Amino acid sequence: MSYKPLAGKDDFDEVFINSSSQSVSSENFRALILITNDNFRLGMILPKKNIKLAVHRNYLKRIIRNLSIDVFAQSKVSLVVISKKRIIDFKRDKLRREIKTLFLNLNKKLNEKNNCIFN
Repeated sequence: MSYKPLAGKDDFDEVFINSSSQSVSSENFRALILITNDNFRLGMILPKKNIKLAVHRNYLKRIIRNLSIDVFAQSKVSLVVISKKRIIDFKRDKLRREIKTLFLNLNKKLNEKNNCIFN
C-alpha cells in the first residue's frame, strides 16, 4: 500500500492546528498524527539547519517513509514527522530504531485513545 504526500501549507496546518491531533516525541524527532477520512498521508519536515548533509536527509526520508507505511498504511490518518534539533551523531541503526519506536508509541497512543481502530 502506498501513501499520498502532504503538500502545501493547508495540508500541514490541518494536522498542526487541529485539537484532536496526537503527538509523540523522541530525542531527535516529533510526530503528529490526525485521524482523517482520506487514505494514509505523510509529511516530513527535515530542515537543512538540523540535518546538514543531503545524503542524511534523503536517508531519513526513505526510512521514515518505509517505516510509516509498515505501521500506518491501512489507517486513515495524516502523519507529520519533524526533526527537533540538529542531529550531530548520525548513526543509521540508532536513528532507525528511534523512528520505529516513535511510530510504535504513536500507534499505541492512538489505539488507547480510539478503541483499537488501528492494528
